[in-house]
Amino acid sequence: RGTTDDRVRVLRLIETMTIGATAVAFRTESMHGAGSPQAQRVRIEAQANFDEKMSHASRIAGIEPTPR
Repeated sequence: RGTTDDRVRVLRLIETMTIGATAVAFRTESMHGAGSPQAQRVRIEAQANFDEKMSHASRIAGIEPTPR
């Protein structure tokens, strides 16, 4: 639940990573050829450590971490 400024920072980070200067040329979704998009999401979620990723994103965006 952060401040409005925190939310803007997260949106700018997402924007930069997806269509900005740091965006990758070929996204995983574009290269995936087996199974449904939902199966891909399930697999990614099973293997991803979202808490760690959120911590890194907060640090990069300059957001103070908040306890969950």
